[in-house]
Amino acid sequence: MTELRIMHIAPTPFFSDRGCHIRIEGIVRSLSELGFQNTVCTYHHGREVATVQTIRIKAIKNYTQTEAGPSKYKLWADWRLLWLCLKQYRKSKPAVIHAHLHEGLLIGWLVKTVFFWRKTPLLADMQGSLTGELSEHGSFAGKDWLRRLSGWFERVLMRMPDQIICSSPQSQELLALAFGLPVEDIVLVQDGADAVQALSNDQRSELKQKLSLPANKVIAVYSGALLEGKGLPALKEVLLACKDEPHIHFLIIGYPVENLHPFLVQNDLDERCTLTGRVAFEVLPAHLALAAVALEPKNSGAGEGSGKLLNYLAAGLPVIAFDNRNNADFLPAGAPLAVNVEQFTAQLQLLAQDAGLRGDLGANNRLHFEQNYSWGTTRKQLKVAYDALLERS
Repeated sequence: MTELRIMHIAPTPFFSDRGCHIRIEGIVRSLSELGFQNTVCTYHHGREVATVQTIRIKAIKNYTQTEAGPSKYKLWADWRLLWLCLKQYRKSKPAVIHAHLHEGLLIGWLVKTVFFWRKTPLLADMQGSLTGELSEHGSFAGKDWLRRLSGWFERVLMRMPDQIICSSPQSQELLALAFGLPVEDIVLVQDGADAVQALSNDQRSELKQKLSLPANKVIAVYSGALLEGKGLPALKEVLLACKDEPHIHFLIIGYPVENLHPFLVQNDLDERCTLTGRVAFEVLPAHLALAAVALEPKNSGAGEGSGKLLNYLAAGLPVIAFDNRNNADFLPAGAPLAVNVEQFTAQLQLLAQDAGLRGDLGANNRLHFEQNYSWGTTRKQLKVAYDALLERS
């Protein structure tokens, strides 16, 4: 097994400090620890990380977008990625093609088809529903025919791989129900996270000073993309509802900041919030360690896992989230979940006033993380999936 090569296809500007990329990095790192040799074929932009070997397409002028969402340059980038993957496959002759995301699956199938005589197994690593994600980004507004076409295309895609893995139980059930696939054919390989180490008093003071965070305030943190599909409208409502709660300060880690900053200024909330913009995932744990409570304002059914929630759990933070299947699956049994923004806000206000309750919920979340969501758990699930795939090949 130590000699087996894996060619990963990542149709995204890897690495860009967001959940999708954190999963890819964690999956590659876990496979390396299992003895595989990994190479990731990806777009020209994004930064390098020490744990991942990348091969990139030739640069596309003006394509610099790294946040989630559609781009007019993606088709051209995917075309170049296809040719890069064909060349890399011919050079390395991998034992497995590991396709990340839906475009990666299509490219992987084309590569496998071109080199059909090698019968290379194709594994699809799905983080949710393509149609569901595009709906969240508003791509089908007033275009129901386009949504149906996307659903048909996704059904075709889901029959291309030899093995499907997914990042959450909700995604597993969604793929099975939506596309008529047997649940047992979809292997759960959940997202993981690294445990957050406590900061020393000096480290805490230095970082709070660097971020200009106020003293003697309850810090409520949000980390993630500042996009509608990630819960930005609900986050704005919560910020407004807490305008008269002077003991709460919001630490908002994410981008693009222009999607939120004007709203803060217009509503006199800019002094109540600290916007960091993009933060490298290597230093994200230190930022989370400054907080007393964490926010997950997303409430959707696209089915992807939640790296954000895992990072909150790893930091031992109490989490305020909406009552949906994904959140219920990730959080400990009995965790408080909000049915609407009003209840979400009320839970935040309660936790801001009750340090004992914050401590109890945070400790329970950290224990839940250690028992269920380390990368060690992900590594075991990957081994099961790869053993089954290679045994059939």
